[in-house]
Amino acid sequence: MDQSAQAAELEAAIENCAAEPVHIPGTVQPFSCLVASDMRSGTVLYASENCADPFGMPLENILGGSLQDMLGREFWHELRNTMSRSDRHTASLPVGTFELGGETYDARAHETDGKTVVELETASAATMGGASALKSLNFVMTQVQECDSVGGLCDLTVDLMRHLTGFDRVMIYKFDADYNGEVIAETCRASMEPCLGLRFPSWDIPAQAREIMKRTRVRLIGDVDQDPIPVVAARATLPPLDMTFANSRGVSPVHLQYLRNMGCKASMTLNIVVEDTLWGIISFQHRKPKICTSMLRELLESFVPIFASKLLTIRQKDTLQRIKILENSITSQPGVDTDLDHLLPEVGAVVLDVVGADGITTLSTSALSTFGVIPKRELLDQLLALSLERTEDVIAIESLAELFPQYEDQLNGCAGALVATILPDRAISIFRLAVKHKVSWAGNPEKTIELVSGVKRLSPRASFSHYLEDVKGRSKAWTEDDIHFIQHVRTLLHASERQSLLNTMNRQQALMIDELNHRVRNILALVRSVSRQARRRYGSLNSYAAAMENRIRALAASHDLSAASLSHPVSIKSLILKEFEPFGTEAAARATVTGKDRNMLADVAPIFSLVMHELTTNAAKYGALTAENGMVDITLEWLPDATRIVWKEQGGPPVVVPNDTGFGTAMIEQAVPHEFGGKAILTLEPDGVRAELIVPDRFFDDRSEPAEILRSHYTQVPFEAEFCAKSINGTVLLVEDNFIIAKEMSDQLREFGFSQVALFANAEDALEHVETEVPVLAVLDYNLGGQKNSLPVAQKMLELSVPVVFVTGYGEHTIITPELKHVPMLIKPVAASELKEQFARIFS
Repeated sequence: MDQSAQAAELEAAIENCAAEPVHIPGTVQPFSCLVASDMRSGTVLYASENCADPFGMPLENILGGSLQDMLGREFWHELRNTMSRSDRHTASLPVGTFELGGETYDARAHETDGKTVVELETASAATMGGASALKSLNFVMTQVQECDSVGGLCDLTVDLMRHLTGFDRVMIYKFDADYNGEVIAETCRASMEPCLGLRFPSWDIPAQAREIMKRTRVRLIGDVDQDPIPVVAARATLPPLDMTFANSRGVSPVHLQYLRNMGCKASMTLNIVVEDTLWGIISFQHRKPKICTSMLRELLESFVPIFASKLLTIRQKDTLQRIKILENSITSQPGVDTDLDHLLPEVGAVVLDVVGADGITTLSTSALSTFGVIPKRELLDQLLALSLERTEDVIAIESLAELFPQYEDQLNGCAGALVATILPDRAISIFRLAVKHKVSWAGNPEKTIELVSGVKRLSPRASFSHYLEDVKGRSKAWTEDDIHFIQHVRTLLHASERQSLLNTMNRQQALMIDELNHRVRNILALVRSVSRQARRRYGSLNSYAAAMENRIRALAASHDLSAASLSHPVSIKSLILKEFEPFGTEAAARATVTGKDRNMLADVAPIFSLVMHELTTNAAKYGALTAENGMVDITLEWLPDATRIVWKEQGGPPVVVPNDTGFGTAMIEQAVPHEFGGKAILTLEPDGVRAELIVPDRFFDDRSEPAEILRSHYTQVPFEAEFCAKSINGTVLLVEDNFIIAKEMSDQLREFGFSQVALFANAEDALEHVETEVPVLAVLDYNLGGQKNSLPVAQKMLELSVPVVFVTGYGEHTIITPELKHVPMLIKPVAASELKEQFARIFS
């Protein structure tokens, strides 16, 4: 087979491995059983075949049945509380320990695609108690905090982890920029061949597996010779279940064979993510089948962010020390802070010494400054072009010859480079000479291909014995610390003309302050004008306040869009659509904006938003949006020197021409001619309002990027259900036995505007409080701990004529006394919009 055919085969095998759906294996490991139900109804949609043991019924009776009935009240209550946590989408959460079918099980749960996924694992008699786990974690934290180097931290960690878990081998495996791994710390039994210093090629862990590792903290494989347990769906039409966060997720046969080839019967990994990058793993290996207890795994999961945080702290400390050395070298040269070209020779020696490099340049299309050994100019020009077209802060290269083979004669002995853009047309490059050295691999790192069911894929390596590879034409590898240091060097060199830059910044700041003052004055004048017009138009204080609030909200929405910059323009389509948000998603869906978008200047966007606000408010109150089939069509049309915006309503009630001209009509007809020098024509046609606005070209800037569209600060609830509690004086009584849910709901109530929230975990304390202070509203968790409920509190509220809202984790099965049947019952997890809608109805 020729080389091109071999390369094509290898590429196909790599693609097949990368496409393996490891997140939907369709199986679980035998140490656990899994059941998944609909989030709301509790109907079982998926179950592993071994679920018959805990539930005491055949699989066909489990599928389609009620998970609540199978688990029992206490278990179901704790499960619903767990599913109310905000992190249920991103991790497998402990639910508790429960008895099912005569066995005791540790339960964990998470949510995926609107399904509650529950894993049941037989509880071990050796399960670590809460006090013991806390003591162990405190001990580990104390030990870790005393470390002052990455090497010391890693050595301590492998010792602690092996002591806690009893695994035969624990090692820390760090990834490089290409996801090749190197064992940088290890402890193992004396009879085992050490792996310290060995490297593992990146294809040992496929890209899709690394993505899951970034999102999960722990992965365990109890027995490589296991018989996987199939997960069965209730209906053939259901898609495969996503088990990304399941502790018992089934294992790829390729990975099981890989572990067998290593002589490993069980494994566990803790995945270390630092600044959203998969830094490495803590790998546990055992020569016999082994599963850590659920409580111990919780402890290990808690350790992961502690380790990652300490890594980051050490790295930042080292980088700051390096930067301090560089800053001292700059400040000790009082005459060299005016020009980058003069600065480089003064700081170059310090940079090269700190990083361990051999040459440095600053390069633009018209200038070149150098210090030390560097490649020739033609290759430097290629590096400059590369840095200007790439988006990375720093580009790390270990082999210039591999990247630019046509410029091999330009290297001048250099092999590696760090390249970073300083200015839009200028870059800094740091070079290392070639180093001939040997790399220790865990087995031959060459890829081999096997045919499985007619599909070519990479074969798991059969040998992990030491394999030495001679490396030529490459530099010493760049480390994360090197890259972080060069990022700071780039920042310092970017500010080389410091005094000049400071003066420039001061001038810019003065201009921005002037611009801000100008805008503030304009906005205050606009608010004053709106206030005066509304006062003349509306007779009552309530109608005046409502009109003011709505118009100021329209101003705020337009300023949200341009908040990213004082000078960035704003998408006109975004301005228009923003005005439909307060009226709900249905109203927004019945508004269409067609035509080519334009970017309106930020300083005129608020007045345009007010015009759009008047049109949308009128459509929502009286026009097309009040009818089921009503529509609003907005068309943008580019004219030779302006843009025409045509607003057309249809499908609404017949238009009634008012007797007098209100502020809204005046705003629509007069604002555009006055502020823009354009035209505005408002026509009250019988079948719908029509408005035509013409805005001159000088108020648009289509060459600049529009400001980022910020998320609206206003909750989108139906127009008639708008609610704010600021005018309601008094305390809200909140009874909730789960602290996490209580804290989140208490914060929500305060966000709604309630100034005081009295929080209690049981009915007794709540009733005692009511004796001295009668609340204005009671939000009650119906089912409380210890088989108790909040009915006594609700009945007391009924006597005091205080409105009540129930929340529950038991769903429709909750039994309420007849006198409380009218009380609204919300099912956990409760959305903020659900609460707000109930409050709007209660206090309307």
